[in-house]
Amino acid sequence: MLRFFKKINSEIKGIIFICLASLFFSLMSTFVKLCSSNLTLIEIIFIRSLIASIILLPLIFTFKIKIKTSLYSKHLLRSIIGVSAMFLNFYAVSKLPLANYTIISFAKIFFIIPLAFLFLKEKIKTISFFYISLGFMGIIIMLGYEEGEKELFPYYACAILATLLIACIKIFIKNISKKENNAKIQFYFSLNSTLLLIIPYMFTFSIPLLKDFFFIFLLSIFGLLAQYFTIEGLKNSEAVKVMPFDYSRIIFGCIIGLSFFNEKISLGMVFGSLIIIFAGIKLIRIKTYNLNQ
Repeated sequence: MLRFFKKINSEIKGIIFICLASLFFSLMSTFVKLCSSNLTLIEIIFIRSLIASIILLPLIFTFKIKIKTSLYSKHLLRSIIGVSAMFLNFYAVSKLPLANYTIISFAKIFFIIPLAFLFLKEKIKTISFFYISLGFMGIIIMLGYEEGEKELFPYYACAILATLLIACIKIFIKNISKKENNAKIQFYFSLNSTLLLIIPYMFTFSIPLLKDFFFIFLLSIFGLLAQYFTIEGLKNSEAVKVMPFDYSRIIFGCIIGLSFFNEKISLGMVFGSLIIIFAGIKLIRIKTYNLNQ
């Protein structure tokens, strides 16, 4: 099997890795949804961050990566934004249909490009603004098409705000990654998140059921695997060729949502998601932002 995989060209490998990353992101969201019925968000995020730190620390020492950094203040700010994004993300996942949440999460590209233009002084093509506007129109259609879904608006707002914060993190990481490697960035995020939440966790502490602890362990593993395969996918091929396959996450989200949570697919979701996917792929294709970072 490994011998056969080695013979596959790098572009196909990149596509496979991105599809695997999409599957693991979907599985992570699934277990967040399952945990949220018994545990608070503080408990889920704290335990997840602690597990990730424990997993990453031996890797740091094994590969002899220097922990010392001159950019700790930036790592800390990135962690504060990241923890805020996780709270909003996990809250949205716990309340929204999985497929709908997954589609909204792709709105980050519509924030990343303007932020890269404003803060990184990157040049973007004029046509990009059209596709960004089109993408936001798709989101509006998703939110407003079905009358019966108006009670979900606050949760959609959390999901959209989370995508904005994630876009800010992407810009932050692009800046930090010029001096720090990916493993160190991930380690400091997990460590800082654990330290930031340890006091709030003590006030909400309860001994999780073995089942819930196992779910958090799995979502931590799936989150790390998703990040790993995303990086490997981008290493093996150009972002413009592999990132459109990131939208396979929507397929996984729909399958899981329909199979395990009895979710329904609305007309607004179908029309809105098609517009979001079209606009997102167009933005990737014209290479307005270097997604390899």
